[in-house]
Amino acid sequence: MPTSGDKESAGLIGKIISGQIRPEDIPEVPPRVVRVFLSSVGEDTVTERNVILCHANTKLREYCRHKYGIEFELVDLDWGSEFTETLIDHNVPDFKLREIQRCQKLSAGPNFIAFIGQKYGVGRLQSSIPATEFDKLRMVLHNHKSRDTRKAPLLDQWYIRDDNSLHPICVLRDAKDVIPELQENDPAVKAEGKEKWYEMETDMRKLFQKAAELSYLEGLIDLETKNKYCLSMADTQLVHGTEEIQDPQNKCVLFLRNIVDLKNYIADTKAATFADIFFNDKTELHEIDQDKAHFLQNMTTRAHKIIGDENTSSFEVLWRYDDVISPELHQDYLNKLSNKFIDSVKNLIDQSVPSSIVEYKSELQEEVLSHWLRCKSMIGDFTARAEYDRMVNYIQSSECHPLLVYGVTGAGKSVLTSKIAAEMQDLIPGYTLTVLRYVGYTSRCADIRQILSSVCSQILTALQFQGDVTQLPHDFKELLKYFHWLLQNVPPQVTLVLLFDAMDLIRPDYNAHLMAWLPNLLGDNVKIIVTLESGDNPVYQRLFKDKRNNGALEVKPVQVTVAADLLDFGLSRYGRRLTDLQKAAFFDAFQKCSLPLYVNLCAEKAKYLRSCDNLTSQEIPTNCRDIINYMFSRLEERHGQIFFARAMAYLVASHTGLSDCEMNDLLSLDSPVMESVLKGANPKVRIMPIQKWLRLKDDIGNLFIQREADNVTVYNWKHEEFNRVIRERYMKDPSVSKQIHSLLADYFLGAMIPKRNDRISPFTFFCQGHDIPACHLVDNQPLTFQFEDGPQRFNKRKYDQVPRNLYSAERLDELNVRVLFNYEWLYNKIKALSLQHIMADFALNPSLEASLVEEALRVAEHVIEKDIDNMAAEISGHLLPYYRSLPNIRALVHQCDSAGLRECALVPNFPYLQVPGSSLQYSLTTPSLMDYFRLVNEDRTLLTKQMDSSYIHVYDLIVGEKKSSIFASNGALYITPNGRYFIIVDHVTEKTVKIHNSDTGAYIGQLIVLNHIDLKPKEKYRLGRVCLTNDRICAIVTTDVSYLCIANIETCQFLQIVGLDGRCEVCEISSNGQYVFCNSNEFLLVYDLYTLEHLSTFSIGYKPSSITFSRDGFRGYLCNNKEPKLMILHLNKGNVEMAYKSILESNMPEDTICNLKMSPNDDLVLVRGQVHLVVYSRFSEKVAVSFQKPSDVPENFKLPKSSYTDLKFTNAEFSRDGKFVIGTLFRNIYLWQLSTGNLMTTVQAPVGIIKELLVSRKRSQIITHMTGAKDLQVWNIDDAVNQMNMRDKLGTAIQDIKVTKSGEAAFVRCADGDEIGVIDMGSGSMIDLLCHESNVRDFAITPTGSFLLASLEPKRKDMAIRLWNMLERRVIREFGNAPGYCISPHENSYILFVSQKEMSLESPYFITMFKFSEGNVNEFTHPLALRYVLEKPFLTNNDKYLVVLTAQDHNNAGYDTPTICAFAMDDDMKVSYFTPESFKGTILIDTILDLKPCSENPYTVALMYQSRDLVDVNDNNPFNGIGGMRYGFLILDVCSGSVINICFPFLAPSVRLDKNLIFSTDYSFCLDAQSNIFDIREGCYTGQLPSPGTPPKLIALRNSVAVYFKNDIISAIRITDGRVIARCNVHANINTLKLCRDDRTIVVGCEDGSIASYVLIDPTTDDADNVLLQMGSRNEELVEFNGRTSRAWDKVENGGSAPQSRPTSAVSGPGDKLILKRVKPAPAIRPSSDTFMYVNARSQTCSQM
Repeated sequence: MPTSGDKESAGLIGKIISGQIRPEDIPEVPPRVVRVFLSSVGEDTVTERNVILCHANTKLREYCRHKYGIEFELVDLDWGSEFTETLIDHNVPDFKLREIQRCQKLSAGPNFIAFIGQKYGVGRLQSSIPATEFDKLRMVLHNHKSRDTRKAPLLDQWYIRDDNSLHPICVLRDAKDVIPELQENDPAVKAEGKEKWYEMETDMRKLFQKAAELSYLEGLIDLETKNKYCLSMADTQLVHGTEEIQDPQNKCVLFLRNIVDLKNYIADTKAATFADIFFNDKTELHEIDQDKAHFLQNMTTRAHKIIGDENTSSFEVLWRYDDVISPELHQDYLNKLSNKFIDSVKNLIDQSVPSSIVEYKSELQEEVLSHWLRCKSMIGDFTARAEYDRMVNYIQSSECHPLLVYGVTGAGKSVLTSKIAAEMQDLIPGYTLTVLRYVGYTSRCADIRQILSSVCSQILTALQFQGDVTQLPHDFKELLKYFHWLLQNVPPQVTLVLLFDAMDLIRPDYNAHLMAWLPNLLGDNVKIIVTLESGDNPVYQRLFKDKRNNGALEVKPVQVTVAADLLDFGLSRYGRRLTDLQKAAFFDAFQKCSLPLYVNLCAEKAKYLRSCDNLTSQEIPTNCRDIINYMFSRLEERHGQIFFARAMAYLVASHTGLSDCEMNDLLSLDSPVMESVLKGANPKVRIMPIQKWLRLKDDIGNLFIQREADNVTVYNWKHEEFNRVIRERYMKDPSVSKQIHSLLADYFLGAMIPKRNDRISPFTFFCQGHDIPACHLVDNQPLTFQFEDGPQRFNKRKYDQVPRNLYSAERLDELNVRVLFNYEWLYNKIKALSLQHIMADFALNPSLEASLVEEALRVAEHVIEKDIDNMAAEISGHLLPYYRSLPNIRALVHQCDSAGLRECALVPNFPYLQVPGSSLQYSLTTPSLMDYFRLVNEDRTLLTKQMDSSYIHVYDLIVGEKKSSIFASNGALYITPNGRYFIIVDHVTEKTVKIHNSDTGAYIGQLIVLNHIDLKPKEKYRLGRVCLTNDRICAIVTTDVSYLCIANIETCQFLQIVGLDGRCEVCEISSNGQYVFCNSNEFLLVYDLYTLEHLSTFSIGYKPSSITFSRDGFRGYLCNNKEPKLMILHLNKGNVEMAYKSILESNMPEDTICNLKMSPNDDLVLVRGQVHLVVYSRFSEKVAVSFQKPSDVPENFKLPKSSYTDLKFTNAEFSRDGKFVIGTLFRNIYLWQLSTGNLMTTVQAPVGIIKELLVSRKRSQIITHMTGAKDLQVWNIDDAVNQMNMRDKLGTAIQDIKVTKSGEAAFVRCADGDEIGVIDMGSGSMIDLLCHESNVRDFAITPTGSFLLASLEPKRKDMAIRLWNMLERRVIREFGNAPGYCISPHENSYILFVSQKEMSLESPYFITMFKFSEGNVNEFTHPLALRYVLEKPFLTNNDKYLVVLTAQDHNNAGYDTPTICAFAMDDDMKVSYFTPESFKGTILIDTILDLKPCSENPYTVALMYQSRDLVDVNDNNPFNGIGGMRYGFLILDVCSGSVINICFPFLAPSVRLDKNLIFSTDYSFCLDAQSNIFDIREGCYTGQLPSPGTPPKLIALRNSVAVYFKNDIISAIRITDGRVIARCNVHANINTLKLCRDDRTIVVGCEDGSIASYVLIDPTTDDADNVLLQMGSRNEELVEFNGRTSRAWDKVENGGSAPQSRPTSAVSGPGDKLILKRVKPAPAIRPSSDTFMYVNARSQTCSQM
């Protein structure tokens, strides 16, 4: 609704959003177009109108689009009439008058421009005349016979009576019916026919004019009727255009042209073109018609008076041969005319448009109003139907389910929905909130996410719920939950009705077509109606497959009598009716089809029938499609087959419809169409006459719908069936379809417009006598529009049209370059529309690279929707791992890095943790540490349970979220194969087996083994192996011996308890569930579970550790953990018929067997050892393939805060198709291919040991769980083929960061952690991790990073300090018992260490230097003992001085006499002392508060102090002598002891001097915690930066940018102008920042242990391309640091400490990205999941499992 000038708009908007308004009361939204009708006589202004068309029109189109975001449309219906045969079409005059009315109705600004010369023109021949009026005129001519009336019989020949009009009329016959020559193809014959028509037309006009004059004199007609026959067409247009509207002074423009010497050329043959000339038979001379001259004068005077002087322009010109008005000779006149035309129209536009067009306050208002306006347009087609009553009954009932309304296309579902919505306030008493959506009608109503978001916003706004609408969840799952919550929390006094029409058109995004989003149960005050087309569409099939059609309503064809009434109603709207015979023919047709759409189409056909026309039912098509084809054939004959076919093809290909300007541009650019229209003519301006399209649109009439799409007023078919017929009729040929889409793509790309350097002004072209091609006249298509400094407007039409048309034209490379991998496109389209529209683009061309970008955007969705300026960083950060390998992604990342600087000056230097395309689908976090994990419900559901908890947690693996928790009992969890029962085994507390219903958790019963066996005193009880069928439990209970317990699950009763002679280790039920196998020491026993019969006892010679069976029951396999041998059992009905061993020692030397698994295909056995995996073939009875532990994995490993762990295989499984083996070792998941024996990939899980591995047998999912972790990882192994290293993270918050001098590596320390990570600054990968026995307190590195000194929390004697040789990766020294300060040098190869010898307050501090030279370490300890060290010492620039702040004593008040000790590093560490007394001659210092190095001077330090002195040595006292303790600042030269600069007082008295004070490198200014800028040199505040709510953390880029962080946001503010140049989401709460030596690279340490890095580039001052070239992560070649490009798995066998080895990373997001590229997909059937229903022909799927 309008944003200004409407006091009632707020209330009206509220009613519309709540649906509490009748559609007829909703005001129409003015179209977004300035539509101006250009009126003229036609032939006398050809040159002027050419100039207006080629110059003024293009300028005004550009002006309107850029300034107001609307179109400008010039309607000149006379232009091109000479080659469009409109001169013999007697319907043209009426059409022109209708177009004037449309301009007046639709235009948001001026609507009529008249161009008057010296010719009055001829009158119009009426196409239809009221029968009574015709009889009067005819009778007058009959009664006044004369020379002028002698041809009166012509009227009877040309006019026939039509009684099918509600008021009978006489209709002018088609000229072709009367003059047969006009139907001939021979040009000469046709020209002869035209001459006959012109002669007869002139005679009839004269007859009507004479009859009107006589009738008026006799009082038979009034003046208005007389003028119909006497006024010229131009005069009639002027009357309609100026006299029948309000405020013509602001809507109309008048141009007058006078050829001053025209009277001198009356005898010239061309004079008749410019004046009304006739030949006087008496004088035998050509003369000006004085009667018409009089009419002309009256018309001009009248027009001038109505329009006014301000909008009237007059021009005088001279006659010029040969064109009279010559483009070349009249160039000055034409230029003035064009400019005046532009200025006059602009003025009226500026006056009218701002108050006329609608500027919506929110997208919600626009969306809701669009649907209600569609409702308003549709209810006119409603007629009473039984289905309407059924829908009303549902609305008024207590029904608690949604109502599904279905029917075939054309059944009238949308009309019914519209009528229900319109009448809702009358149907339900009280407050009713009606939410209406026509799916697919708007761009925001095409996918379910946007629909639900819009609906939730509307409900929140209408009901005024608490909470900001902008805070709706961005994640679809959360949004869906919120939608359901809203429906459940509608206030009881409110009735909420949701109406979703045409749900079959929903996009498949988020599996919307599965309809899982639609709630099944509703509250009493909530109703949902969903309409959809029946038949072969996935939504309909899904709903009826799931049997969610209870009470569904089918909309059937109407009864034949109702159809007849509908036909009469449809005709009455046109003022038409039918004869009885014609009605009967249609009645017969309705017997075959009575769909409302068919009836409406019949009405469209019937409105052209005259009462004299004969019609039979055989002539009427029998269904909707046939009658549409009939209509199209008729329109082809009338407008030309090529023209009509192409226009319709463009309309359908555009999907949303086209505006008049767009359609005319496209037709003008289409050469075949232009040739078919021009037919050899060669106009100066080669553009399609606008009248061609407007005539066609006029003929289509009400079958078109006008609406707003992407801020443009477009036209499209009212019903989808028309589009289907057009596709079948005109676009079936793939080559034609590609041409159509290709031209559309080029048009909206602006690709057909000459480049700016090649463009010449069309006006210049024209005046030079050149033809002007259409490409010079169509609009340019930028991404955004902006006029001068006005608001920026987005070219939404381009965003909508280009992607789908490039795809349909099969220009996929261009689609990639221009859309999918184009930063400017992505950024502007998301800003203009939404991220969901971008996702729809990526669905068009699903390639590997496109899918990665799409997933990156989905991962970053919540960040981008919160702040789109983060998009460049999000894309770069998520896609960096592919920068070197994938060219399109490399191009996109480069664009983000460079073009994205305008929005965010921080460029990610490392990949983000969550990389798209990862085999990790998602992680699940459980409430606590879980012990048991089970897959049920066809592996769709995961159950988890903790031993000591009674809750079983249920997770849906399809959507990746927790569904519920079921209360059961404490103990171990088992589940029957059919998933019906939970078996909970509690052998710790109650020593029972409890049985629960799996759906509800209801307790069914329990089994207590101790009640059935005798337990001896002090005899221990242990419950062993438990195995299940659907109705039996087999459990092993062990005391001194073991018992086999068999029980019935349903009755909770023991069937048999068998005492075994020895102990039992294995117990397994056969695959058919009939037999149970268990051992008793070295014997294998078999029992029948149902007869309870002991079938056999078999000696196996050892105690088995694992047993498995083939599914057919003929083979069993046994092993033990003592020897690498596999026993094969031949079985027959539970009996062991034969057994033998297969020796596997050669395949798994020095290994033992841990577990056995049978393959899904029943042909292979997987033998898992500790370091080997062996696959044994059942049929060849030999080893098929074997795998061993990868060589780069050490024997053991030390994790942070843990002891050394032996690394061995923990799990091994077959893939779901049996073609791969999946093994887990440490944190790695290995995938081997059985056919080749090759290792396909390695996937890295988070830190730790993979304890559980679950492999789904239904889909390509596996689930892993790490020891001691709450998280579960769900992986898609189909995506895991090639390994890609990713960023790691440490275990706890990053506390300290040090970067090597070259910037190649960063060393990071955790808070309360025992590890130090080494990060490759080029890739973000962790290239090493140093773990220790205790937490690291501090560390230092040499400038090259070759040596590292770590200070640890003392744990063992003489091991508090550890010195590492990083080149050899070994500890070279361990010493010390107290932690200390480790100091890194800037340039030199040494490390300083300041510490006590023992941890004691009295123990002094000593300074030790470790100097490194040629691999040797020289240690030197300074003899000076420092009593105290108040803060961490530092080295000045270039390592000139070590500066230590110490004190002489300590008392209750604190440290006494703080002292600065400066050690000259180049002079044998000679020390200088500075105390407060040292500055006594300059300033009084009470306390030294802080010291900082001066980076620009190696001899100076900055000193902050506290003093009571009121004297400002700079004679600057900004605080007016306020007394008390004040802060001061000075620069001290520690070499000479001189004070270089003093600032006192320093800062305001209220400012607290703490670590939040940030200084520039030259100490010219500082920033306090509130971002106030304090000029140190001037001693005063000079400004304040817009603080983001947190203190500044550092100053970068040559003291020009302040950097902040708060939570997970890092931001940068330019100090010179206070502009925020970056605000970036790091995806983890930030703990610390480190600025590298280049003054722009920032390393970010996060609370979750992750490390990020950004490069700061100010696009206004930096050479961005040069900076980007220096970034290691943007190098296409892999750069090594210290010879290493990957993680160091090497185990150190010697050195000064226990062996060290590379532990795992701690990635909590997706693991390593694995891409499908080199490996040919294994043959597999494409999944039958409904998810793939909508995937187009170019989609790709690789199923490895």
